[in-house]
Amino acid sequence: MSAWIARTMGKIGFAAALALSMAPAIAGGPGTLTITAGTQQRSWTVDQLLHDPRLTNISIDDENLKQRLTLKAIPFAALLAGLPATPEGSATTAASDGYVSHLPMRLLLAEGNAQPRAWLAVENPAAPWPMLKGQGIGPFRLVWTAPAGRAGTVTESFWTYNIERIDITASPAERYPVIRPAAGHPSDGPVMRGFAAFQRVCLSCHSLNGGGDSHLGPDLNMPYSPVEYLGDDKLVRLIRNPQSLRWWPDARMPSIDKRTLPDAEVKDLLAYFHHMTATRKRVAPAAKHRQ
Repeated sequence: MSAWIARTMGKIGFAAALALSMAPAIAGGPGTLTITAGTQQRSWTVDQLLHDPRLTNISIDDENLKQRLTLKAIPFAALLAGLPATPEGSATTAASDGYVSHLPMRLLLAEGNAQPRAWLAVENPAAPWPMLKGQGIGPFRLVWTAPAGRAGTVTESFWTYNIERIDITASPAERYPVIRPAAGHPSDGPVMRGFAAFQRVCLSCHSLNGGGDSHLGPDLNMPYSPVEYLGDDKLVRLIRNPQSLRWWPDARMPSIDKRTLPDAEVKDLLAYFHHMTATRKRVAPAAKHRQ
């Protein structure tokens, strides 16, 4: 959180400046979106964003709901105007159910129609969105538009919903050194490729060596790695279809398809797990027993 936090990007137009000035500089409760970057914080209510001059209608092929929808949304880059955000940084979105997503700022800052573009969709209480597995997914979602042939560069893991807070920070690898592989691995080798896949897909719900923003699922290296207690084959089955390995009606882990995590990246992920358990394992803290 050094040089990147000191630089700003982009100019604030009149509408953006007006919207930022209307937003209270403190975090709110349910129905409020808060974005924090360094010492700066901006919050908006649903009503404020529904009356924001930047709000527009967009039509998307919804990765969460698997249907074509028209939503009211604001370009995400516009919401970041005036905040210290550069392509080298990372955005951590926190949902009301504890799900955390780590997104590269270079994607969130992209504007125009030549590449995938991030939008903050805002649910109108008078016209609620369809339910997802019986649950509401509003009032704030991160959705994407993309030109023909480029949609595959943004997979379902980048579509997040029930968002309450977005923190613009350094990357997880910078904030949590315990998740990094040992020094010396080539950037294009399987361990580092697997590390990238882990940050994109697994770190949303799991920690590793205690490092991470979410604890919806178990830690993936202490006291044991899943490659130790499941083995490679069963871990791959768990990734592709958790219910095929352990039937659990209330389980929250989704199936991760080949579009989100191709077979080649699964192999890289296994290489990362094996490396971390062989050379980077930490001792788990003593469990606290209930009285």
